[in-house]
Amino acid sequence: MKKILLLGLSLALMFSLAACGKSEAATAVDEQIAAIGEVTLESEAAITEAEEAVDALAAEDREQLENVGQLEQARADYEALVLAAEAAEVEEAIAAIGTVTLDSAEAIDAARALYDGSDADVQGAVGNLADLEAAETALSDLRVEEVVGLIDAIGTVTLESAGAVDAAQDAFDALSDADAAKVGNADVLTAAAEQLKALKQEQAQALLANMRVEKDDVRGMAFYYPQNFPNYIDTRCYVLPYIGQEGDNVWLRLLCDYTEDDWVFFEQITFAVDDERYYKYYNYFDVVRDNDYGVVWEYVDTEVSDSDVEMLWAIANSTQTIVRFEGDEYYYDFTVSQGDKDAIREVLTAYEALQG
Repeated sequence: MKKILLLGLSLALMFSLAACGKSEAATAVDEQIAAIGEVTLESEAAITEAEEAVDALAAEDREQLENVGQLEQARADYEALVLAAEAAEVEEAIAAIGTVTLDSAEAIDAARALYDGSDADVQGAVGNLADLEAAETALSDLRVEEVVGLIDAIGTVTLESAGAVDAAQDAFDALSDADAAKVGNADVLTAAAEQLKALKQEQAQALLANMRVEKDDVRGMAFYYPQNFPNYIDTRCYVLPYIGQEGDNVWLRLLCDYTEDDWVFFEQITFAVDDERYYKYYNYFDVVRDNDYGVVWEYVDTEVSDSDVEMLWAIANSTQTIVRFEGDEYYYDFTVSQGDKDAIREVLTAYEALQG
């Protein structure tokens, strides 16, 4: 009985000495690891802090840790959760594409960008990549089908076919090279564009033939004025374009003329085109001014910009255009006649055809 009692005391002393051998630092870190608990996507901070605490221990304290394996498993579990979450995000983006239409491009591109921007392990975990690839193929087929239909809709080419040809060409040009190669009637579009160009050239030549031409044989230049363009600068108020040509080089100019019985000294012109407003501004010496027998005239003759072309087309197609010549103290309004609108349209049509 005495031997048994001594043996029990010895064992208790051994366990007591072993417990006393674990440092407070190691104990605290083990408790910190245990406190991580069930790993979720919100556990990263706790895991990282525990890892940093382990790294901060002295070597002898680190050897006493009992929960290192638990910490390693927590890190592995967290990384697996992150991987699953990122893969799920990609899968949701792919699933959101739904039934593919021509309007699905944004959703498909977003899903593809998300997939391509993911790490290889995330890509490997995505379960519906085949759905994304199928959506891309379906969109490609729809785009090609649309262009084929637009080309078929052109039919016999006339001058009125410009809208249909342009729509088909724009849609074709928007295709990728791979999709463009699938358009079986692309040659029909090419032929239609060439036919339309030829018709426009014929129309341009017919329009030019009906215009007044002034040639500068020394410089090899010609200027074409519509029939409504006054022969003299002091005839009336007008805003009319005309065409300049030197070999294959073609350009537009715009002459804005104020002619009345009193000075305005304009430095600004406002074009009230139906509900739209366009403005042009000039320095004092940009404007040519003169007078004779009680008639004064002020005008500017300038190159035409793209914005001017837009304005001129708006005038040609307007219900009403009022032009105001405005100076510091005086202004004068006149309404563009239908004849001048038609003249503007003829000049623009001829110019655009000559541009090719």
